[in-house]
Amino acid sequence: MNSTENMDSFEGTWGSPEPGEPHLQFAADGTVVGSDGCNRLMRKWTLEDGVIYFHQMVSTMMYCEGMDTWLQAAASARRQGETLQVFDRAGVQIGVLPRSA
Repeated sequence: MNSTENMDSFEGTWGSPEPGEPHLQFAADGTVVGSDGCNRLMRKWTLEDGVIYFHQMVSTMMYCEGMDTWLQAAASARRQGETLQVFDRAGVQIGVLPRSA
């Protein structure tokens, strides 16, 4: 990422907002909402040196058999072109979300 990247470049939807699909929708006010494909997710986010950090996560706690709810473990993310690489607290990449059209 370049040093001119700002919060505006992350605003919008990443992933598929279709039912059962993981996605995140970033707003300029520092909030992000979405779904892991099963549960609704609500968080705060900040941008520091090109890395998004997630804070104050709130989630529904439904059980969805056979669903991979990897997005609940998101601690940070980094933009790579038109994809968003998502990382857990240990810095391990846990998934990728494409920018939605």
